[in-house]
Amino acid sequence: MKTNGELPVADVVMREDLYPRIEKDPALVQRYAEVVELLPPIEVNQHNELIDGWHRWTAHKTRKCETIRVTVTKTASDAEFMALACRRNATAGKQLTERDKSKMAIRLYMGGEGCEKAEIAEVLSVTERQVRTYLQDIDDQLQAEREEKMTAMWLACHTQQEIADAVGLAIGAVNEFLQKISESEALPKAKKSAISHESDFERKVYANWSFPMATNQIRIFGNIPPEIIDNLLYYYTKPFDVVFDPFGGGAVTIDVCRKRWRRYYVSDLTPIEARKHEIRQHDITTGLPDDLPVPDMVFLDPPYWQQAKGKYSDKATDLANMGLEAFLDCIANIAKWIKRKWQGNHKGKLALLIGPWKEDGRYIELPFLCYARIAKYLTPLARIIVPYNTEIHSAAFVKMAQEKREILYINRDLMIFGTHK
Repeated sequence: MKTNGELPVADVVMREDLYPRIEKDPALVQRYAEVVELLPPIEVNQHNELIDGWHRWTAHKTRKCETIRVTVTKTASDAEFMALACRRNATAGKQLTERDKSKMAIRLYMGGEGCEKAEIAEVLSVTERQVRTYLQDIDDQLQAEREEKMTAMWLACHTQQEIADAVGLAIGAVNEFLQKISESEALPKAKKSAISHESDFERKVYANWSFPMATNQIRIFGNIPPEIIDNLLYYYTKPFDVVFDPFGGGAVTIDVCRKRWRRYYVSDLTPIEARKHEIRQHDITTGLPDDLPVPDMVFLDPPYWQQAKGKYSDKATDLANMGLEAFLDCIANIAKWIKRKWQGNHKGKLALLIGPWKEDGRYIELPFLCYARIAKYLTPLARIIVPYNTEIHSAAFVKMAQEKREILYINRDLMIFGTHK
């Protein structure tokens, strides 16, 4: 039985254990967020548990909507809920991939009361033959799924205990698996060329990293080309190194690190809704996260002070909303805390991407000011010029600058620091 109505966005419950969507699409969320008024209702059960519509629901959260239109369908059990969710996601909206269907076939076959192959085929909108293929060597598939989850959590810098709890294994078994995959010879052959930057990569030879156009799937204020991260990884890290990014933004660091098999700890004061499941929430002004491993690369792309005031949040500890001295103190503190983290002979690198700010005709040279603060703790190693990938000044601004004899800036500084020369 179905009923229609509205529900507070915050009251929708996401059952990760039952929802069939394996991989979420943040770019689709962004497109939906632009037209939330036109989106069809999401589907929930009598307990407000989401049956269908994660991308639509997250789009409403992105737009900070208070309510969302819903269709309520009663479900009698978790097995019925899961089958219904699969039906909806197999044929409409952002449809299930073959990988999604394979995993859900196993869950439907083995979970609760279980489903017959014919029913699974109907639920997933595939043939019975395809279901039999999905279910071949179930033990091997379950093992592969478990290893995939362990690998993903390890790359995201979860602890061995967290991984063991998530997959239901003893910590010794988890440790044995992680030891195996951390050996270069155990890397997936199909991914080795990408991991070693041998494919799908444009290496920048000169200290001027110019990229003609943004390739980001997600467009947010302050987004940077992923090629910046990619070149930093190429020059200053190796596979399995830990990358720490406390200004997570649109999660471009996560995407590039996954591709190149660098481990990552990415956080933000206010993670975007579409990637809250991946970006940890942390206020860097309070110190480094307690569970942060020793990082090999720290990437700082903070708000460029007042240029971003109110763009990310209204919080007082948002670097864009504080005074200049407090902003610079925070940048200096990060360098100080990281140096302590690197005690001993650890040869880590810290990269800061930042540009100048102009206010009432006066330049605030944030790169120079930040350089002076960080250099108290870490050794400057390199300076790279990174032009904006699009022309950022309109004809009116150019004319105004000409009349006032002012210089317009179109680039940022990327400065690299370390513990050794």
